[in-house]
Amino acid sequence: MQKEDRTGKGVVYSRGFFAFLCGAAVIGLVLGTMCCCLADKGLSGSTIGYFADTIIKRSSMEQGRLLAESLWGNTVFLLGTAVLGLCPVGQPFELALLVIRGMGLGYSMAQLYSLAGREMLGYCIGLMLPGAVIGLLGLIAAVREALCLSGIYLRMTLSDKPVQGLSQTIKLYGAKLLAAEAVLALAAGADTVCNYLFIERLGI
Repeated sequence: MQKEDRTGKGVVYSRGFFAFLCGAAVIGLVLGTMCCCLADKGLSGSTIGYFADTIIKRSSMEQGRLLAESLWGNTVFLLGTAVLGLCPVGQPFELALLVIRGMGLGYSMAQLYSLAGREMLGYCIGLMLPGAVIGLLGLIAAVREALCLSGIYLRMTLSDKPVQGLSQTIKLYGAKLLAAEAVLALAAGADTVCNYLFIERLGI
């Protein structure tokens, strides 16, 4: 029990902290949606036009390429989280990555809705939501592990004392991040399947 208190794992792995991380992602979604809604009309129009081209491109893109691009888009954030987890002061940046990812998804969803219209809301949700939710859950799990390891490094730096079993903790950290990457691969697969099912129905 003392070891767990010293590393802070009891807090990081609590349900309340998981809810906090989910809340951070939701805040990002809301901020992204607001950024799209409050954008200048001229800028918003050009941005939405670009996004429309992207949607059209996705409709004709090969499934394998779409899968790879979706996976890479999530993996970039996972790699950033993995590196920050090795930094004693990486905690705020790890949370920032989670919020930024949520902002990007919220912005994209708002743009898609503005293009497709209210009558296509169900198809918009079917296209974007499954992959986004799975991907965010995978990233939340990775951020939680990174926060835990960053906390260990921070305590070790401040106390100037070695932590027992640190090498084993780092190995476990890597294994858990690989599991998170598997979740992100599942998200990319869901995104690809949903794109196949719904993209042509939007009529964009």
